[in-house]
Amino acid sequence: MKTNDAHRVPPEILVVDDTVASLDLLCDLLTEAGYVVRPAQDGRMALRSAQAKPPELILLDVRMPGMDGYELCQRLKAEPATRDIPIIFLSALRDTGDKVRGFSLGAVDYIAKPFQPEEVLARVHTHIELRRLQTKLEDKVAERTEQLRHSEQELRDSRSRLQELAGFLQTVREEERTAIARELHDELGQALTALRIDLGWLKRQCSPLGSSVTARASDAHALVERTIDALRRIAEGLRPGMLDVLGLAAALEHLCSQFAERTGIACQLKLEPEEFDLDEGPAITVFRLIQEALTNVARHAKASQIEIEVHETADNIHIDIRDNGIGLNPVQSKQGFGLLGMRERVSMLGGRIDIASGASQGVHIVATLPRHGGHTP
Repeated sequence: MKTNDAHRVPPEILVVDDTVASLDLLCDLLTEAGYVVRPAQDGRMALRSAQAKPPELILLDVRMPGMDGYELCQRLKAEPATRDIPIIFLSALRDTGDKVRGFSLGAVDYIAKPFQPEEVLARVHTHIELRRLQTKLEDKVAERTEQLRHSEQELRDSRSRLQELAGFLQTVREEERTAIARELHDELGQALTALRIDLGWLKRQCSPLGSSVTARASDAHALVERTIDALRRIAEGLRPGMLDVLGLAAALEHLCSQFAERTGIACQLKLEPEEFDLDEGPAITVFRLIQEALTNVARHAKASQIEIEVHETADNIHIDIRDNGIGLNPVQSKQGFGLLGMRERVSMLGGRIDIASGASQGVHIVATLPRHGGHTP
């Protein structure tokens, strides 16, 4: 890349003319004006000179023996190292067709012989400045492009690190959920079960004490029963035991039946095949995806029905979820953490998810996941 110092050095001009008097006159004129001049008396000499060290401008006579100006211009424009050098044709030819041919080959200007010194200097100065401005612009574009490329790489690296962090947090979250669910089941669940048994025994022993005591004992026994049921639902929500023991299909059937019973919203589940051969990562993601969708429907959709289809192919598992609710509003679709969590879970496994919604048309979620592995793309 050129620096600013490169634009302050005297411009170097290649002058090509087979007429010695004309060549000397141009060289003297341009040298006195402060330019560095390289003369060449024929096309082949000029071609070698331009290839060895490209000048900033070429003044090129059209009529020369051997390789004429048109052929030299064509060959210069055909090579990457010399194609951008501005070329001004010098010629006594007055025909418009000759000028058009020169411009079509890539010349930037045309000076007629016999030339006027003031005209030559004015045109040379103009095209030198244009060339240097173009070079500065190209340098600036290259600099900005490199900065943009560097920024894009930093963004990709940041995105990759964020995905790794999100994957780590999801793993920690699942492990924590599993630990809490086991604690609830093993410790609190057993204690409540023992309390229920003792309250059942006390209720049977309270008959001689009157109906009021028996009623209080029955109420306490019923409260413990409801607490055990709530504890079971909470533990299943944190980490469904069926997912580990009976597999994904049984866990999804239980999840949907509990959802329909709790909310009164009809939930149709279609599984194909009846059991799935999935790694732990995809299985958990499918379950959490459907669990989050059901939660959103229960809280926001005002739907009366939700349809869920899960089917397997050779390499992927496909999830299709559709409800008949009111759809997503713009705030929900842009800021909903549930939807964001869905997208991140699927992305971390290298899958894809599309969420579509229309006013009064419900929400349609389509996701595809690899059956095996749990890599972060």
